[in-house]
Amino acid sequence: MSLSIRRLAGGLLSGLVMVMAVNTAHAQAARPTGLVVAEDVVPQTFDPTQSSQIRTWYAWQLVYEGLVRADADGSIVPVLATKWTVDKAMTTYEFTLREGVKFADGSVMGADDVVASFQRLTERGLPYAKDRFKHLEAVTKVNDRTVRFKLKQPDAGFMLNLGSPFVVGSAILSAKWLQSNDAKLAMMGTGPFQMVSYTPNTQLVLKRNDNYWNKDGAAKVTDLTIRYMPEQSAQIAALRSGQIDLMFPSAESRLQLGSAPGITTVAVSSTNTVRLNINTNRAPFSNVDFRRAMSLALNRAEIVQGAFLGEGVPSAQVPPSYSWAPKLSELKYQKHDVAQAKALLTKAGYPNGVDITLNHLAGYATYLDRFAEVLKSQMAQVGIRVTIQANQNAVWLDKQNRADYEIMTNEYAYQADPMFYLMPRPGRQGPTPPEMADLIAKTQTGSAEDYAASLRKIAVMQDDLVYPDISVAARNAWVAHSAKVAAAKPDATLSRTFLASVALK
Repeated sequence: MSLSIRRLAGGLLSGLVMVMAVNTAHAQAARPTGLVVAEDVVPQTFDPTQSSQIRTWYAWQLVYEGLVRADADGSIVPVLATKWTVDKAMTTYEFTLREGVKFADGSVMGADDVVASFQRLTERGLPYAKDRFKHLEAVTKVNDRTVRFKLKQPDAGFMLNLGSPFVVGSAILSAKWLQSNDAKLAMMGTGPFQMVSYTPNTQLVLKRNDNYWNKDGAAKVTDLTIRYMPEQSAQIAALRSGQIDLMFPSAESRLQLGSAPGITTVAVSSTNTVRLNINTNRAPFSNVDFRRAMSLALNRAEIVQGAFLGEGVPSAQVPPSYSWAPKLSELKYQKHDVAQAKALLTKAGYPNGVDITLNHLAGYATYLDRFAEVLKSQMAQVGIRVTIQANQNAVWLDKQNRADYEIMTNEYAYQADPMFYLMPRPGRQGPTPPEMADLIAKTQTGSAEDYAASLRKIAVMQDDLVYPDISVAARNAWVAHSAKVAAAKPDATLSRTFLASVALK
């Protein structure tokens, strides 16, 4: 090789090394510091009164808090309120607010903020959020540190709804901040994190709230970045390459990660239930025998294997994790019986079968996509021919909210108040049967001691009437993290609040 060629080759190699070094530096600079987490679905809104979608709630609960928190066993834990009293009529609750609580901007939280937050809910909240406090008449300021909630009638689930870890309708926002900010686009709360920025469809950047009142619950990391990556394959690649630190893998992704070096997977049996919503405003769904035939057509054990890859359990409306919930063996239509389904289909007036359409939320989760296909196959065995209408989130939600569907796939998240596993959704389906409406009303106005037993009666009635929906399974869930993470301990609610306790090595 001539000297000139050697110099040229050496120059090219030197240049290549410099480019690689610059690219590496850029890659390192582009990666956010702190904890980087991947989520599949972008939030619809940051306003905690304006969405019924589970994946949207995950962003709220990192920034916002409620007056209390309901633990999985039903106990009520003080949060922004330290104590409360209830009158004998069970319609007036007075809460003493915690002293020294500040919003992330440093402003002090007081009674005015609580009043403003619930006023927004009652005036502009989505029906789904308002229904959690449907008996709320007024929230008033007694003094700077005391607020009074007045209910129209007793509500046995009121404190449970107030303590939802997902803060749906119960989040406390800054009244002053709301005067000049849009809660749909930004967040200002009292929680362990504060919002820094949001790049639509890309990432949400948070940092530790240094004004957080709960020093024991303060975030372990200084920065938290949520990256929105709809493809799990991309998340897996990012986790392996160190571009993200933690993800929530699907069943098939968990299998892929099982042998990956340096990756830890944590499993949790969740209370999330996958189900079919039914629009009983339309025939043949208004016919109880037709609804019974649909439920009997489903082989839930096969669905758990085929749709959830074995990672889940068959479930009625109330997940089996609740000890008082009816067992599947006690329910008449929560089983698989093709012969009885065909007989009921004939009784309903469809001896030759019938064609129906499924409003399916496409791309939300692979297990829901598989569930739609298994459902179609199983329904066909009894003569119910299903057309899968795969809709994106906006269309699916619009059809749900306007009751413009026949049946639809859905998933219900953990509910602090178990009534919400059972509660019909007004405006999304046909009218609630009078006997069920009466039993629900008596349960809500009854004593807290009798609440579980009354909820059980509602669950049995809903199985008999196959209304308001058909429950199928409670799925397992997972967290996968890199060796950079010291430990991650999710719970059965699938809440993201545990991210505040995640520490890095």
